[in-house]
Amino acid sequence: MNAKATKKAAESCSTASATKAGPRKSKATRWRAAVLILVHVLAAIHIAHWLSTGRTVSPLEPSEAMDFAKYSVVNTGLVFFALTILSTLLLGRWFCGWACHVVALQDLSRALLIKIGIRPRPLRSRWMALLPILAAFYMFFWPLVYRVYIQDPLAVREVAMAKEGFWDTFPTWGPAILTFFVAGFVAVYFLGAKGFCTYACPYGAVFGVMDRVAPGRIRVTDACKECGHCTLTCTSNVDVSREVHDYGMVVDPGCMKCMDCVSVCPENALYFGLGKPAILAKPRQEKRPARKPLPLVEEATGTVAALFGYFAVRGFYQEQGFLLSVGVAACFAYLVILAVRLVRRKDVKLPGLVLKEGGKAKPMGVVLALGTLGVAACAVPYGIVPEVSTWRASAAWNRLGDARGRWFEPGRLPLSAEEQEAANVLLANAKTVRDRSGVRSLGNTERLMWGELFTGNVAGFEEHIGEALRYRRAGVGIMTLLADELRSRGEVDRAEEAYRAVLDAHPDQIRASLHLAQMLDGEGDRKGAEAVMDAALEVDLELPSDRARLEAQRAIIRFNLQDMDGAIVDLKSALKNDPLLPAVRDTLWRVLMETQRPDEAIEVLRGGIALEGSSSELRAHLCQVLLVTGKRDEAVKEALALASLANGDERLMSVVKAVLNQAGATEELKKL
Repeated sequence: MNAKATKKAAESCSTASATKAGPRKSKATRWRAAVLILVHVLAAIHIAHWLSTGRTVSPLEPSEAMDFAKYSVVNTGLVFFALTILSTLLLGRWFCGWACHVVALQDLSRALLIKIGIRPRPLRSRWMALLPILAAFYMFFWPLVYRVYIQDPLAVREVAMAKEGFWDTFPTWGPAILTFFVAGFVAVYFLGAKGFCTYACPYGAVFGVMDRVAPGRIRVTDACKECGHCTLTCTSNVDVSREVHDYGMVVDPGCMKCMDCVSVCPENALYFGLGKPAILAKPRQEKRPARKPLPLVEEATGTVAALFGYFAVRGFYQEQGFLLSVGVAACFAYLVILAVRLVRRKDVKLPGLVLKEGGKAKPMGVVLALGTLGVAACAVPYGIVPEVSTWRASAAWNRLGDARGRWFEPGRLPLSAEEQEAANVLLANAKTVRDRSGVRSLGNTERLMWGELFTGNVAGFEEHIGEALRYRRAGVGIMTLLADELRSRGEVDRAEEAYRAVLDAHPDQIRASLHLAQMLDGEGDRKGAEAVMDAALEVDLELPSDRARLEAQRAIIRFNLQDMDGAIVDLKSALKNDPLLPAVRDTLWRVLMETQRPDEAIEVLRGGIALEGSSSELRAHLCQVLLVTGKRDEAVKEALALASLANGDERLMSVVKAVLNQAGATEELKKL
C-alpha cells in the first residue's frame, strides 16, 4: 500500500489502512482460548461433583443474583457477580472476554463462519444497544424497586452457598440448546461478532457501565503509526485506531480486554495500563469522524421490533427463556431492519447473500421479507397473547393472596364477589397461556391448580397438581397443598401419607407439621399429634415466630391430653419467642387462673399491657383478676387507668364501674 493511500486511510479511520500483509496473528487469542477451555472444564467438574454427591456449591452464574433481588437470599452466584463487578471497576470489562462461555461460543461461531467464507458484519445501532440495560434493570433492580413499593424488608433472609437442585434455575434442554444456537451462530451472523453481547446480554450491560469508571484500559504510546491493524483484529467491533487517536485510550465499553489489538500491533504501541477512566477522557486532538449510525427510521423500527420480539418469545416460552427472549428479539429486530432496507435502498446484502441489487429484489430478499412478516403474524397469537394473559393471570393471582392463605384454615370465609371474579380471570387466562404458549411452566400450572380449586373443579385441581409435581422445580408447597386438599375432603389416610412425605423430605416445613398435627388431634390420635410437634420442634428453625406457632399448637394438644403443666410450659415459651400472640397470651392467663397460679397470670397480663399497641381488653382482664385475688388497691388503680383509655366504650366502662363498685371505691365511682 503506497504512502498516499496510507495517509487517506488514517484520516478516514478506515480498516483498509492495513498493509498488504495484513495484521499478524494474535498470540493473545491462543491464551484466551486456553482460559475459556479451562473455564468449561471447571464447570464440568462442578456439575460432576453435584451428580456424584447430590449437593454442591450453587451455580457460579450472575443470573443467580436474582435470588437476592427477589428474596434477599445470598448465594454463590451473587458473591461471584459482585466480585466480577468489583474487578471490572479496576480492570475494565475483562470477564466477558476471558471467562464467559457465551463469548467463547460466539468466537467459535465467528471462526466457523469465516472458515466457510462468511464474514459477519456488525450492526451499528445506538438505540438497540440500550436494550441490554433494560434487561439488566428488569432482572436485578426492578424486583428491589417492587419490594420497596410493597414495603417488603430488604434485609438478608438466608445465606445459601450450596444447593441440591443445581438445575432449578436453568431452562430445560430444548430452550437451553436453542438459546446457545441463537446466542452463537444466529446472533453472530445477523448482528456481527459479539452481537449477543452488544444487543442482548444483561450481564454485559452491567459490566459495560462499570467499565466507564475503570482505570484499567487499552492505551497507546507515541510509537503508533496508525496502521489500523488493531481495528481489523478486534472481534468486539471497537474502532480501536480511532479511539486511541482521539483519546489516547480505548473508551468504548464494548472493549473486552481480550488483548488481541495489543498483540498484533507492529509497533508495540498499545498496552494495558492504569490511568484516567473513560468517563473522564477528553479528546487530546481533533477527533476523527465516527462510524455513521443507523438512520432514524431503522433505529426506531428496529427498537420497536426488538421489544415486540422479546414479549413474543417470552410469552411462548414463559419462565424458561429470558436470555433466549432477548437474543431472539435482537435478531428479529435486525430482520425487520433488513425489511425496511429492502423498501428504502437499492442494494441490500447479508454476508454471503444478495437480497436486493440495482433496485430489484432477489428471491432471497422476497423470502426474507415474507418470512419476517409470517413470523410476526404467528408471534401475535402464540407469543403476545399468552404474554398478555400471563400478566392478567399474575394480577388476579396477587389479588387472591389472602384467599389462598385462608383456604385450608378451619372456619374460613368464602370468597368475596371480587375474589370470585379474580378466580375466574385467573383460570381463564391461565388456560389461554397453557393452550397458546409453546411450553408448560410450573408457575402457570400453579395458577391453573388454584383457579380450578377456587371455582370448585376438584378433578381439574388434582389433574394439574399431578402435573405440577412432575416438575423438577416443584417445591414442597405443592405437595403440602395436595395434602391440605385431601384433608379438606376427609381423606385422612391419603392426607397423612402426603404430609409425612413432605416432612420426610423437608422436616422444617412448618405448615405441613401444623396441619398434620391438627388433623391427627381432630381424629383423636393425640399422642401421634404430639409426636409430630415434638419432631418439628427438634428442627433448627430460623425464625422464633415459627417455633412459637409450633409450641402454641403443641399446647393445645397437651390440653386435650390433660397435661396442663406441659401446656403451660409451651404457652410460656411461645410467648417468649413471639410476644405478639394475643390468642396465646389470653389462653395462658386463663389457664394459670384455673390452675390456681394467679400471680403468674397477673404477670402475663402485665407483660401484654407493656407491649406497644396493646389491647385495652388486657387491662380489663387485669382489673378483674386483681380484684378476685384480693389486690383491691391495684384493681382500683388499673380500673381508673382503663377508664382513661376507654374513649366512651360502654363495654369497657361497664367493667370499670363493676370493679370500682365491688372494690367499694365509691368516691372514684362518683367521679366517673
